[in-house]
Amino acid sequence: MVDGIFAIAMTLLVLGITPPKPAGSQAQAILPGMVFDLIPEIFIFIIAFLILASFWLNHHRHFHFVRSVDSRLLWINIFLLISIVFIPFSTDVAGDYPEVQIAVLLFHTSILIVGLFFAYQISYILKSVHLCDPETDRNFLQSHYLRSMLIPCAALVAVIVSFVNPPVSLIVYIVIPVGLYFLIRSGF
Repeated sequence: MVDGIFAIAMTLLVLGITPPKPAGSQAQAILPGMVFDLIPEIFIFIIAFLILASFWLNHHRHFHFVRSVDSRLLWINIFLLISIVFIPFSTDVAGDYPEVQIAVLLFHTSILIVGLFFAYQISYILKSVHLCDPETDRNFLQSHYLRSMLIPCAALVAVIVSFVNPPVSLIVYIVIPVGLYFLIRSGF
C-alpha cells in the first residue's frame, strides 16, 4: 500500500506540467518558446520527484528492521502518507508561480512537514526496541536518523531564502546530495 501511494504521488507530479498545444500552423514558430517557458515547472518536478524517491527509499530502510508495528507507528505512517500525497499539489502551485513567495513557501512547507514526519518515524523506531528485530544495528538507525534530518533542514533553509528570493529558494535542495555525501564520508 505504501509503495502504491508513493508511486501515485510521484506520477501525479508530472500531471502538473501542462504540455503546450499551439495551433499546428504556429507550432514551428512558437513551440520552442513554450517549451522553454516550462523549464521552471520541469525543474521543480525533478526536485520533487527526487525528494519523493529519497523518502520512498528511506521508508523502506526504516521498516527493514521493523518486525511488528503498534498503533503509534501506524498513525505516524498515516500522517506521513497524508503529507506525501499533498506534495504534487504544492509542486504544481510552485511550478506555476516560482516567483511568488507564497507558492514556493507552500512547496517548502510541505517538504519540511514530510521530512519532520520521517525524522519522527525513524526516531520512534529507534526508541522502540520492541518493534525491531533483536539484531537491529542501532548505530545504523542512529546514523540514518541524522541523515533523515538533511531534507527538513534544507527545506527550512529554503523557507528562509524564499522570503528574500523565491525562485532561488528552489535551488537550495541541491545541497541535499552534497550534505549526504559529507555525512556518509564522516561516518554518519
